[in-house]
Amino acid sequence: MRKLSVPLLIILTAVCILASPVAAVMITRVGIVNDDQQFVADNEIYEVENNAVGDDLVLNYTDQKVKVVGQLRETREHKIIKVESFEVIEE
Repeated sequence: MRKLSVPLLIILTAVCILASPVAAVMITRVGIVNDDQQFVADNEIYEVENNAVGDDLVLNYTDQKVKVVGQLRETREHKIIKVESFEVIEE
């Protein structure tokens, strides 16, 4: 029985690790970029993941109202958005 249980345990562990990829959800939010280079919408703070579009957003559009489309993933401490596109909203 012991010979069978060790390989079975290894296989089950590998399946669990491979079957649980980091979940990313597409979202669209309207908000502003604060002075800390975070995106704020609906009283939620999103850390902006480093990529070309996200860097453009946080470096050039501080305190402007923007509509952001991106992939959201959450950790225990933060909500992180990988910005795919954004547009400035004229008020």
